[in-house]
Amino acid sequence: MPVLVFAVTLGVFLPAVDNGFVNWDDDKNLLDNPHYRGLGPAELHWMWTNHLTGHYIPITWMSFGFDYLAWGEEPFGYHLTNLILHASNAALFYLLALRLLRTSQSKGSVEEDWELPLAAAFAALFFALHPLRVESVVWVTERRDVLSGLFALLATLAYLRAAGHHGRKYYLACLTCFVLAVLSKEIALTLPAVFFVLDVFPLRRLGGARGRWIGRPVWKIWLEKVPYFLVSLASGAATWVIGVREGTAASLAEVGWLSRIQISIYGLGFYVLKTLAPFGLSPMYSLAKWKINPAGRSFVLFALIALVFTTAAIVYRREYPALIAVLLVYGVLLLPVIGITQNGRQIVADRYSYLACLGWALLAGAVVQTCWRRWSGRAIRRWMLLGMVIIALGELSVLTSRQIQVWRDSETLWTHVISVEPAPVAYQNLGMMVAGRGDFYGAMAYYREALRFDPEDAEVHTNMGAALLATGKADEAMLHFGQALRHKPNFANAHYGLAYSFSLQGRIGEAIEEYRAALRLKPDYEAAHRELNKALARVGKP
Repeated sequence: MPVLVFAVTLGVFLPAVDNGFVNWDDDKNLLDNPHYRGLGPAELHWMWTNHLTGHYIPITWMSFGFDYLAWGEEPFGYHLTNLILHASNAALFYLLALRLLRTSQSKGSVEEDWELPLAAAFAALFFALHPLRVESVVWVTERRDVLSGLFALLATLAYLRAAGHHGRKYYLACLTCFVLAVLSKEIALTLPAVFFVLDVFPLRRLGGARGRWIGRPVWKIWLEKVPYFLVSLASGAATWVIGVREGTAASLAEVGWLSRIQISIYGLGFYVLKTLAPFGLSPMYSLAKWKINPAGRSFVLFALIALVFTTAAIVYRREYPALIAVLLVYGVLLLPVIGITQNGRQIVADRYSYLACLGWALLAGAVVQTCWRRWSGRAIRRWMLLGMVIIALGELSVLTSRQIQVWRDSETLWTHVISVEPAPVAYQNLGMMVAGRGDFYGAMAYYREALRFDPEDAEVHTNMGAALLATGKADEAMLHFGQALRHKPNFANAHYGLAYSFSLQGRIGEAIEEYRAALRLKPDYEAAHRELNKALARVGKP
């Protein structure tokens, strides 16, 4: 059955190998980045010391280095690696679902031969074939999701073995896989809290009718978590420092506590709704004030969904403990990317659901198991159940196939974003794509649309300035570079653009200052080094 789950997942996602790279971090991370290309001492040193685009992910970088050795810059190989990792995760989740569904059964219950394998397979394929997974699997940059997911699933399987008194080796295997998961993507840092939830249900190592939370019988359970939480604390602190240094983490002045709480409520309801009704998916859901307006329709809808599920989990916690366990795991795994720790220009993202929605898939498998058991001896109903399972998975596969095509190239990606909900980043990246073809006037039209949505976007101002320079309008370009630096003083690209403008106007002294400012912010900025050399030569300092 795990082999079947792997093969079906790989088959549905296989068309993605024909996709290319997109100009959304694939260019920054892979196409324009010479440092990851290989696994030699210099590349490994860079992988373990850099935090490009605000992430410390050395294990993911090592996987990219392996890809480069195997495929060069051919996107086919990078996509194939992502697909194999995701299909492997589907097979691992089948094994995990099988174990958890069996463990959660009441004592004395008798299972039939196909009861648990069918339920676990449905859970695994519901997770793997869901269109919410497409962004994590088909976007090459998001290798970190599928790789982190691989180690997180291995860690959880090892934890279940260790909790079953299978020796220290499984405990060490779990801790090792957890560290690897965190070093693949920081989102896995809350996994120890998931282990606590599993200790309560279905493992029943904590809590229970006698309220067994403290005391000698359970002190080892608490003590064994200490190394995990130390790793989580270190990873969380490093992520926060990097976010502040890189400017990716929103400050309280930018996004206040009330807004963060509203964003969190919005997200908690959003992922549940999109799991049940995966329509209108987009690579970018822009953070806009109207979305978190308490009187707005979308906010009210998502808040109601979160409230209904939370209320149901609390009310039926004794009758259906799995529901509250799934809800807690869902919240815990979303915690690093929910509004409380807001970063980026998105309010939610499909990729954030990769680990968080595993619980909902497991719950779907439990529903199938329950129906199969209750309809024992009723062949017609069981055949109907199998038919509904196949139809549901088929529909998910169709939606996933369509979503894969959205990521075919940069143009289809950003055109789709605009068709779902216009976003500044979509217009900006379409402009960059058009500028790359030499159509600078077409690029400026897209940049103007982006600035209409967000007049303070420093990156768009900088790109507009670069397009104006290419059309010989240095004076107008300088206005946009100045706007960029007013909104983001530490933006190296804007300093470089302003320096280049000064150079074209013969103001070499001012150009040198700006080139040096760019290099202080970005010491490996090759174009700035090159142009600074030219400027110094012009003032007699070759």
